[in-house]
Amino acid sequence: MPAEDKLQRYGAGPPGGVREQAELLQTVSFDRPEIESDLRTLGRVISKRRWLLLSVVLAVFSLVLIATAKQERIYRASALLEIGQENPNIATVQQLFQFQNLSDDYLETQYKILQSDTLAQQVIRQLHLEQSPEFNPRPRHWWNAASAPAEPADSGREQGVLKHFHDSLSIDPIRRSRLVRVNFDSPNAPLAAQAVNALAAAYIQGNLRTHWEATQRASEWLSQQLEGLKIKLEKSEDELHAYAQANGLVYLEGEKGSTENIMDERLRELQKELTEAQADRYQKESLYHLVSAGDYGALPGVFDNKVMQELTVKLADLERQKAELAPNFNPSYPKVKELQNQIDRTEQFLAQQRGQAARHIADQYLAAVRRESLVRQAFEEQQKQASVVAARSVQYNILKREVDTNKQLYEGLLQRLKEAGVSAGLKASNIRIVDQGVPPSRPVRPWILLNLALGIVLGLGSGLVAAFLQEHLDNTLKTPDDIERFLRLPALAFIPSSRPLLNGKNGDHRLLARAAASGNGKAAAGIKEGTIGWARVDAKALERSMLSEAFRGLRTSVLLSTASRPPRSLVVVSAQPSEGKTTVCSNLAIALAQLGKRVLVVDGDMRRPSLHDFFGLPNSAGLVNYLTGAEDWRGLVRPAGPAGLDCLLCGPIPPNPSELLSSARMQELAEEAVGEYGFVLVDSPPLLHVADGRILMTLAEGTILVVRGGTTPRELVYRAQAHIGGVGAHLIGVVLNDLDLRREGYYASYYYSGYGEPARTESE
Repeated sequence: MPAEDKLQRYGAGPPGGVREQAELLQTVSFDRPEIESDLRTLGRVISKRRWLLLSVVLAVFSLVLIATAKQERIYRASALLEIGQENPNIATVQQLFQFQNLSDDYLETQYKILQSDTLAQQVIRQLHLEQSPEFNPRPRHWWNAASAPAEPADSGREQGVLKHFHDSLSIDPIRRSRLVRVNFDSPNAPLAAQAVNALAAAYIQGNLRTHWEATQRASEWLSQQLEGLKIKLEKSEDELHAYAQANGLVYLEGEKGSTENIMDERLRELQKELTEAQADRYQKESLYHLVSAGDYGALPGVFDNKVMQELTVKLADLERQKAELAPNFNPSYPKVKELQNQIDRTEQFLAQQRGQAARHIADQYLAAVRRESLVRQAFEEQQKQASVVAARSVQYNILKREVDTNKQLYEGLLQRLKEAGVSAGLKASNIRIVDQGVPPSRPVRPWILLNLALGIVLGLGSGLVAAFLQEHLDNTLKTPDDIERFLRLPALAFIPSSRPLLNGKNGDHRLLARAAASGNGKAAAGIKEGTIGWARVDAKALERSMLSEAFRGLRTSVLLSTASRPPRSLVVVSAQPSEGKTTVCSNLAIALAQLGKRVLVVDGDMRRPSLHDFFGLPNSAGLVNYLTGAEDWRGLVRPAGPAGLDCLLCGPIPPNPSELLSSARMQELAEEAVGEYGFVLVDSPPLLHVADGRILMTLAEGTILVVRGGTTPRELVYRAQAHIGGVGAHLIGVVLNDLDLRREGYYASYYYSGYGEPARTESE
């Protein structure tokens, strides 16, 4: 965005040192965050299209409210059921009372049973729902509505009643539990409670009936199988007994109830005894080998009896005494000799004792060898007999297994038959009603608050879509940002609409009175009568109005439009008629004259001149008279009110405006006027209708394009911009005119905040 436009947008007045400030502003950047621009655009669109938005919200909300009010009230009754463990067809007493985890498959099956057609038809028949108007609405005709006979029941009507029942029924399992909630919706609250209770009762009765029937069928089948199995068991036992007698097989019953052959028992005992004999023989053989080698010292516990221990102690004592006498006496000494005799007798007696012990060990060893041989011989003989018996026991075992199998089957079936009788007599169900259904006091549908909330949300959404769609389809230029975004040109100023001032709305009727009182001639009369509607910024009542501030901003933008010097001659053009170029041109001239500059305003629109109406001057002579060579242009210039502001009106309308504007006298006028006046402003005809504007733009240093905000399509502005560029004119910017700030809402908060309003005295 150009720095000059940013300055006028903030309401800057005529600066001092314009050229220096222009150079300074070229180095300053006023970039705004993109998100802030988006939010402002969103707010602007909503504020501008607020009435459309509110209308759509109100319409959608009203439709939702009417639909909700007309919607039928639906009541919901609920019953809470507990589904216990799955009972088998024939349950044991232990299974009937133990706790088990339920499988998901079983629970899903029970939920489907609750929604089955069989249960639904039972409830329909029990409560006679086929006769209820809710389930079977009868068509009523205007000619026999009171006497219409009841239609006969048919399959189609039954299916309709059944479908309506299923639509009203819902099953809601409670997670992580055995509980399930059965719901039934109906416009009739007592009927809803009756239906859900009847369904729960029918479900429990069906469960009991199914269990009892399965138990009865199983009992009958078990009784039949038990008779045949009893005969088969008796026959197998007879065959087993006959085979054992024929082959001389004798079996004993073990401690655990199992039978065993007597041969095997005896063989096991002999094997045990043989093992013990071998162990005993190994022990005695080792002692025997030690004795044979004379190693008596390695036989502790064998030769350490009391006699031998006493002899050994006595022998040691005698040896000690002899050793004490040996150093002093010779062997022939009586005492030494006596000790030697005692030692010899003791050794002889000790040797006799050891010999007896050795003979005893040898005898024990030989006895152990003999015993082992006898036991081994008996074991081998018994082993041969056991082999014969084992060969005969193969068939016996086959017959025995058959007897055991038949016996187990018989006992199992007998036990199951008894349990089936107990289970059938218990009449127990794994389904329990936790909470009965009661008639509800409040309807569950419609959800009034939710519907209204959704209506508001839907209305807001639809309103926003409609507002942004209308904004998208609106191809007019409405804001300075539109000018910069679509035309790539600076927005010199945006001029608010003068209609609120002239119509006396929003408290501006006093401004209207003062504008009329301060005007001169036709301008004042026109304002009073409301027929012309020109608004001059030099009127006393409008000196500090937002209209005056807007043209002061335009003046500042023109002065800062170039860095070296502002353009001294300007042509004010528009794409089409009635865009306010005359008002912009005249008020800009007044604003420039207020700086003390000499300003000349030329009415270049020779087809529909209006400059004389703005200033309230007679249009008797003017530019046309000069171009036709009648007199000098200086004599045709008239003062327009403020000091330094002159006006060259159009004069009589010529038949050939384009030829006159293309003449050499027009070029001379442009050159001479720039030399005598500080600024020359030319009011031009619309660019897209005639060629006059393009001719005038070639004679001026700059061009201002006036666009009526919210009215002029972008396509026409594009074409006007192309015409300006086609003749090589210098377009300094665009003026966005006739903006209704109350509707646009883009900068309304700034202007309607009281800033820029004229001061009021107590007399006002």
